[in-house]
Amino acid sequence: MSSPQSLVPSSSLHSSVSRLYLDNAATSFPKPPGVYDAMMAYARDIGASPGRGQYMESREGARLLRQCRERLATLLDHPSPRHIVFTLNTSDALNLAIKGVVRAARLRTGPHTPIRLVTTTMDHNSVLRPFAALAEEGALVVQVEPDRDTGRIDPVALAAALTPDTTLLAINWVSNVTGTIQPIHDIVAIARARGIPTIVDVAQGLGHLPISLRELGADLVAFPGHKGLLGPQGTGGLAIRPGFEDHLATTREGGTGSIAELDSQPESLPERFEAGSHNTIGLVGLSEAVAWLSDRGVASLREHELGLCAMLIDALLVGGATHGRLDTPQHSKSGPLSELHLLGSADPHARVGTFSLVHRTLTAPEIATILESHFGILARAGIHCAPLAHRTMGSLDHATGRGAIRLSLGPFVTKADIARVIEALTAICDDAAAISGTVATEALARF
Repeated sequence: MSSPQSLVPSSSLHSSVSRLYLDNAATSFPKPPGVYDAMMAYARDIGASPGRGQYMESREGARLLRQCRERLATLLDHPSPRHIVFTLNTSDALNLAIKGVVRAARLRTGPHTPIRLVTTTMDHNSVLRPFAALAEEGALVVQVEPDRDTGRIDPVALAAALTPDTTLLAINWVSNVTGTIQPIHDIVAIARARGIPTIVDVAQGLGHLPISLRELGADLVAFPGHKGLLGPQGTGGLAIRPGFEDHLATTREGGTGSIAELDSQPESLPERFEAGSHNTIGLVGLSEAVAWLSDRGVASLREHELGLCAMLIDALLVGGATHGRLDTPQHSKSGPLSELHLLGSADPHARVGTFSLVHRTLTAPEIATILESHFGILARAGIHCAPLAHRTMGSLDHATGRGAIRLSLGPFVTKADIARVIEALTAICDDAAAISGTVATEALARF
């Protein structure tokens, strides 16, 4: 194994080390080649504002946007392309969904309507922060706790939180910390049976797991274009269950290029919720990414990811790593990876390829620095915009209170890449004593 001090952080990357990107839960990379080609072609040959003019380039831009909606509707098994509203990202979509439902409720029954919002402690800041903002206006926020070893929400426990006065439920499909897959069909069915509007954040599951929005039946589904869908940043959407648009108020208004003589937002979809010019070049890239996913099949990509998950988990457990909630008592283990702890389940079928690891003595920033500088592995250190999830799993206050090191897979990751990760983690654990405390305070502050 490596000699003492050999993994002490250095100021520059070893020039002979190739780069391995494992931060796909933040944004996917690389993209399918057609994504780059389509965006360049649009920028070079079309460039017009879609549908705002009668000339050919404007008409072609509008056609490409329709094609993107249609491809998304097919991939998601959504019954109506026009009920897929383009947004800038999932946070943008969730703000429209959450605040649009609340505003619609207040418009129906008055500005002082009591607002009761339900979510879970496994959800992302893109839900937690809009809820917190509404709490400042008097809303009551209820957060359901999951099983603390797996991060899985019990539908029965969640059902108990869904009282008749609940305004809406917002929940993620997959955790961006533990990779835990929630029983989302059961949860949505409970909420629908009680007439409670349901918003599902599919940011970490879409593109990794097959889904039919027609079967799911959620009222609103928020998604990014730049994660599992493999499109560029600045793209995303909100899929609206047909008929639910009557329960969703606008949260921004502006130009649409249609019915311009009105001083109010058009009622037609998707224009009602798409104020201003589109990120057309990004949506053209997203369209090609969705076509690539459809051609290969999400189910096939899931099988590939399952193989990688099983390989990584098996190596961790054989190496002595523990799993579950960080402060759950563990049987004493020995092995080269015994100082590592995997947050969440060790069942590959219960998660996607997102793995958050905590070392008993090394901080996440220290591990991230060594992974990049000595092994060319790019991972995410921190609390991943999900502080309550880390608190639930016992990792929020570990060491410097900076969470975990997260390795997240994409469709272009190979078994050779997983072997490289295991080799790197083994070397880091072997040299932990030499590494500990060597990362400068300035470097820590970046995380």
